[in-house]
Amino acid sequence: MAMKGRIKKWNADKGFGFIQPLEGGDDLFFHVSAMRDRSLLPQINQLVTFEPGTDKDNRPRAESVVLAGTSVRRQHKTQHSSSHVIVPVLALFVVLGVVSMIGLLPWQLPVLMGFLSLWTYIVYAIDKSAAQADRRRTPESTLHLLALLGGWPGALCAQNLLRHKSVKAAFRNSFWWTVVINLGLMGFLASEPGQQLWGALLQ
Repeated sequence: MAMKGRIKKWNADKGFGFIQPLEGGDDLFFHVSAMRDRSLLPQINQLVTFEPGTDKDNRPRAESVVLAGTSVRRQHKTQHSSSHVIVPVLALFVVLGVVSMIGLLPWQLPVLMGFLSLWTYIVYAIDKSAAQADRRRTPESTLHLLALLGGWPGALCAQNLLRHKSVKAAFRNSFWWTVVINLGLMGFLASEPGQQLWGALLQ
């Protein structure tokens, strides 16, 4: 049965908050995936209707959350803005291919990065589906490791196209550090000492 409440807390970075039932009782946890319309941004003290439920560990939570009154909508990126991510990613692989052809990097590198990027995109998609269905999630450390190993182009595409892991500031900061470290490693591999190293390893 639907109940009424008021949003008491909301963490936009992590995508969850707490609802204070108007009829009294303990505050109820709710995740952004429990909202009927996820294009809206919850506001503190905003009235809501919800259905009481439980999570997989039988802890109480709010489901089917509907925001009441005038709500703030998220700013969705257009298809044109998504191309600002896809085009640079494709350009990156073109550059890596050219650099590999002239011998500055091993040809296996762009192939490996392409495979890791595809796999990382799939892992992001699986994690988003798990979040929506309240199933076991992929650890953030795993997502960062995949990005660090070379799957960050796929992660970047997933964040923009799937709208997953694109809001949480702490995660985004860590993600960009994996990109910087990975690019730094590629820069080293293109240097003379780096070429000697991978040349010896591939012999």
